[in-house]
Amino acid sequence: MKCILVFEVCEYGIQTNQNTSDYTYNNIFVMNVQKNVLLVEKRSKSYIILEQKLGALLQRYAIVAIAVLAVLVASAGVYGVSNMNSLIQAKPSQTAVPDYSAKLDSIKSQIVSINSQIDSMNTKLAALDTLKSDVIDIKGKLTDIQNKTIQVSQIPTAVPLALLVDKSIYNPGDTIKITAIGINPLKTVQVQLLDNSGFIIIHKDIWSDSTGKLSYDLQLSSSLVLGNYKVQLVSDQQTQSQPITIASSGTSQTTTGSGIFTAQTDKSVYQTGNMIQISGTGQAGTTVTGVMTSPSAKTYSASVTIQPDGNYVMFFATQQPYETGQWNISVTNLGQSKTLSIYIGSGSSSTGTFTAQAYKTVYQRGD
Repeated sequence: MKCILVFEVCEYGIQTNQNTSDYTYNNIFVMNVQKNVLLVEKRSKSYIILEQKLGALLQRYAIVAIAVLAVLVASAGVYGVSNMNSLIQAKPSQTAVPDYSAKLDSIKSQIVSINSQIDSMNTKLAALDTLKSDVIDIKGKLTDIQNKTIQVSQIPTAVPLALLVDKSIYNPGDTIKITAIGINPLKTVQVQLLDNSGFIIIHKDIWSDSTGKLSYDLQLSSSLVLGNYKVQLVSDQQTQSQPITIASSGTSQTTTGSGIFTAQTDKSVYQTGNMIQISGTGQAGTTVTGVMTSPSAKTYSASVTIQPDGNYVMFFATQQPYETGQWNISVTNLGQSKTLSIYIGSGSSSTGTFTAQAYKTVYQRGD
């Protein structure tokens, strides 16, 4: 603007150079213009200074505003961060307010205990199943035993083969009364008479009855040679024998002084616990000894003195655990011996076993 004004003044002055009055006027005008210019310049400077001051002030205000804004932004950021931290910290505290850790530990221990109890119960149930199967097995075995017991009770009790004869000394032509028990029911039994050398003199095949017993009368020949013989029974795998003597009628009795030596048992079959009684006759005041031999060759001895009337009685007790089966009793007096055979079975004597025996072993013609 200053330049434009000067240009106008100069142009205006140039145009008025020809007139002096005008020139003066022009000078005055120019001066006025210059004054205005200076005034304008001053004002311009004032405006510039004012503008600068305003700019500086605005700049300060802007800086202050920016600073304030920055402070506000920073405050907002700090507040947001602190608020976020408080929220973050507040969330765990809110979820952790009810502390279940102890209860969870307790429940966990209870679960472990329950599991162990369940395992124990499973073990016990398995044991019970095993016991149940064992009980069933035992029940089945008991049933089998009961059935077998019933079957056994219906079958006569099996006993070892036992052979009994009515006496030990016979005359030619006599009859030997043979009794045997312990034979398999309804089986063929071989009845044999053997001489002293083991040669079979008589052989008979006889059937046993349904209870496994046999009774047979063996007739001796009148021409039989005198001497020692043996009556033998053979049944399946069992063999039993009894010694006998064949003598003439004049020697069938043993005479010792004024007495005749005889011996016999009160019965032929005994039960454990019975008293075995041997009685007979002989010379008064002499001693009779008896030796009882078991099936396994064990021996038991007893002795007695013959009474003045010529009679004697000898006893063997069976309270001790005697073997069951056939026993032999050898009775001796003054060098003369008699051999007797008995059978000892188990159980009570009141079992109803049928027995039979002769009153004595030696008889005279006419007795």
